[in-house]
Amino acid sequence: MTSSESTQVRRGAKRRTVALVAAIVAIALATGFLIVRSLRDDSAPASVAHTLLPAPQTAELTGERLPAGASQVGALADALRSWAPNAARLADELAATLPDGPASTAAAATQDATGPEDYTLTVGTDGLTLAAGGPAGAYWAVTALAQMIDPAGTVAAGRVVDSPRYRVRSVMIDVARHFHGPEQLRDLVDLATELRFNELHLHLTDDQGWRLEIPDRPRLAEVASRNDVSGGEGGYLTLAEYEDLQDYAAARHMTVVPEIDLPGHTNALLVAYPEASPDGLPREHYRGIDVGFSSVDLTSEASWDLVTDIVETVAEHTRGDRIHLGGDEAHTLSREEYATYVTRLGALAASTGKALTMWQDAYVADLPAGSRLQFWTHDGSTSAIGERVEELDLEVVASPARKAYLDMKHDDRQVLGLRWAGTIDLRTAYDWSPEKELEGIDPARIVGVETCLFTETLPTWGDVTYQLLPRLAAEASVAWGSPRDLDAFLAAADVARDRWEARGYVVHREGDVRGR
Repeated sequence: MTSSESTQVRRGAKRRTVALVAAIVAIALATGFLIVRSLRDDSAPASVAHTLLPAPQTAELTGERLPAGASQVGALADALRSWAPNAARLADELAATLPDGPASTAAAATQDATGPEDYTLTVGTDGLTLAAGGPAGAYWAVTALAQMIDPAGTVAAGRVVDSPRYRVRSVMIDVARHFHGPEQLRDLVDLATELRFNELHLHLTDDQGWRLEIPDRPRLAEVASRNDVSGGEGGYLTLAEYEDLQDYAAARHMTVVPEIDLPGHTNALLVAYPEASPDGLPREHYRGIDVGFSSVDLTSEASWDLVTDIVETVAEHTRGDRIHLGGDEAHTLSREEYATYVTRLGALAASTGKALTMWQDAYVADLPAGSRLQFWTHDGSTSAIGERVEELDLEVVASPARKAYLDMKHDDRQVLGLRWAGTIDLRTAYDWSPEKELEGIDPARIVGVETCLFTETLPTWGDVTYQLLPRLAAEASVAWGSPRDLDAFLAAADVARDRWEARGYVVHREGDVRGR
């Protein structure tokens, strides 16, 4: 990690959020120009969709710019405080970046009967009006407002009406292959919630490393965590750090979902507790990137007691209602062995009171009703998955690797990243449909979209953000269900690149090659 990257990730939570809002406002002068230009060009629609990410469902502007000083946005914060405190905090931070201009202090914020994440934002000569179906919708409205204000304290007049297509909009980061700690993960929360993602999936365990404290099984932290793909020292989250991260995310309307990958991808676990392996023999730390070679013992009492301790501890310390228990690439097991074990895992998850998510491989098991399958590969039959989804009353999240795995290279010139699922440029990340990718599965069962970042080739935080940005915005557009307009999206992505770079993030631009 370079010194500038290290400085970036050490920022405190309050400083980081204020800087986020300030950077949005600082770049908005260019954004405002784009708004006005589109409105004054008779051949262009009156829309600011190309300046907001993800693009809203409807944006109708008058072309006028009105004063929006600190007092007016502060008044909006006051109107939000009683029913949307997180949105009020964000509005306070936005107000702190604005001048005390002659703006009217008229502002109103009301909760209406729409969906919990829906919002309407109206800017006129009579002030700011925000209506939302719940606190989350109000928070997203304030993020939109921040993008519409320029450094002089003027805001584009008009009306934005918005709502998400999917209720699950998730980002996954693998901290097992290379460990990225609490500060980096808070940075990711900031980046993702700016784009209205509402779930953070933490891939906490794999063959290379174990990344969460389990007090009753201390060797997981003491031994299993001390490795990564690069031969580094690894690391782990204490339970206190894990809980603090969840609180930080919740204040931004994001839920954290932890993943403990079972029964495969378990070499690191077996380094610490070899008695849970099929042969009981010692294991060595693994620094490669092959998959499918490890598994816990499926039937021994020692193995099941270990798994039970882990799952119960993770469930106890997870604020949200869902845990992820992996289930992918258990290549050493027969279909019958795998299905029997994963059915047992599902019952264990249910006994903790948590809902269950597993990778799509688990469709062969008898999972509890309401469990969620995460679709990731087109190997096999989507129709067979669809039949089991109906039979067992399951949900599905779309994460097709060829569209949504951002550890894939941007293009063939790149050093960072993998390409087993192909390359994913910005257009590929933007231009896909969950329903089309998951043909054979009832669209009504598809509850969301998750973009994934595995970190085999990404030891530094700059490497991570290089892979994420700007493609994360493309995936957000799919997850939010933004109107499809590639040219408008690419223009907005150019604005966003400047914003992210102003905040110190390493961003991919066409023609860049990092690491060569």
